[in-house]
Amino acid sequence: MTGLLDIRDLRISFRTARGVAEVVNGVNLSLDEGQVHGLVGESGSGKSVTSRAVLGILPHAAVNSISGSIRYKGRELLETTDHQMGKEVRGREISMIFQDPMTALNPVMKVGTQIAQPLGWHLGLRGAKAAARALDLLEQVGIPDPRRALRSYPTQLSGGQRQRIMIAIALACDPKLLIADEPTTALDVTVQKQILDLFDQLRRERGLSVLLVSHDLTLVAERCHTVSVMYAGRVVEHGPAKDLFRQPHHPYTGLLEAARPRLENKPHSLLRTIPGTVPDLHRLPSGCSFADRCPQAADDCRTAPIGLARTGADREAACLFPTVPVPSAVPFPAAAGHHSAETVLEGR
Repeated sequence: MTGLLDIRDLRISFRTARGVAEVVNGVNLSLDEGQVHGLVGESGSGKSVTSRAVLGILPHAAVNSISGSIRYKGRELLETTDHQMGKEVRGREISMIFQDPMTALNPVMKVGTQIAQPLGWHLGLRGAKAAARALDLLEQVGIPDPRRALRSYPTQLSGGQRQRIMIAIALACDPKLLIADEPTTALDVTVQKQILDLFDQLRRERGLSVLLVSHDLTLVAERCHTVSVMYAGRVVEHGPAKDLFRQPHHPYTGLLEAARPRLENKPHSLLRTIPGTVPDLHRLPSGCSFADRCPQAADDCRTAPIGLARTGADREAACLFPTVPVPSAVPFPAAAGHHSAETVLEGR
C-alpha cells in the first residue's frame, strides 16, 4: 500500500572540490496521510538533502546526479519540471518550514506582502481578499496584534513571531504535506513548545501530514508516529517512534539515544558521545558505514552493503546483529575533554 509520499532508492551525489560525494545513498521512506514522520541523524547524515529533494530545491550547480523515485499522491516528482513544481506542487501541495526564518523571509519586504505572494500565485487572491486571508492566517498561528505584524518587516519581530509567520506562509494555500526542517532549533524552550503545540493543533484541524527533520530525539519521540534514522546518507533504522527509541534495533540508534541528555545528569557533566567520526562521503566503505564506530561490529559487517531488513512488527534495521541493549547498557569509552560534534543535544 502506497502512502501520501513514497521515496524509493533515492540517490543523490554532489560535485565538490574533492570529487563526487554520495550524500544520499538508497533512501526508502513512506509517509501516510495525517502522519508525522521523523527523520533523525547527525549533521551531514543526509536528512535535509532528502527533504529538499522532495520539493526539488537542491542547489542545481552542486548536484552531480539524482536517481530513484519520489512519488507524491502517485505523481513522480523527479520527472516533474521545475516550472510544474513551482506552479502545481511547491506551496500548493507541499510546503516547507526552514530552520532559520531570517534566511527564508525577505528582510526588506513587509510580512503582509510575503504572505500575499503565494496567495496570488496559487489561489488567485489579490487586494482585499489576499489581505483578509493573510490576516486570518496570522490569527490562526497566534501572532499577537496581527494587523501590526502585516505592516512590519521581519527584522521588527521576535524569533518566535518570525517562525509563526513562516508557518503561516507555508499553510497559506492549504497544502497536504508540510516539511519542517529543524523548525525550532533557533528558538528558546518556551517558544519551542508553543510552536510544536501549534503544529499538532494545525495537523489535527487541517489533516496535515508532516515530515519532521530534527536532531532532537526527545522532540521526535514525543511528536512523531514513525521515525527513520539516517547515517552517512542511508536509512539504518525505521519503526514506530514509541518503540524505536525505547528498544533500538541498530547500534547507531542505541548510541544516539544513550547520548541524549537526561534530567538525572549531574550539572556541568560531559555529555556522552559516539566515538569515531562519520565516514568520508567521497569514499564510503563497501560494508556497513557505521562499522568503524560500532561496539559490536564483526568482520562480516565490513565486506558487503547491509540493507534494511525486517526485525519485528513494523520495524526494520540495516544491521547483521539487530538486538541492541537498552541505552543505559550501551558501553562507552571514557569521556573526552570536549563536547563532540556527534553529541545529540536535547532542545527542550
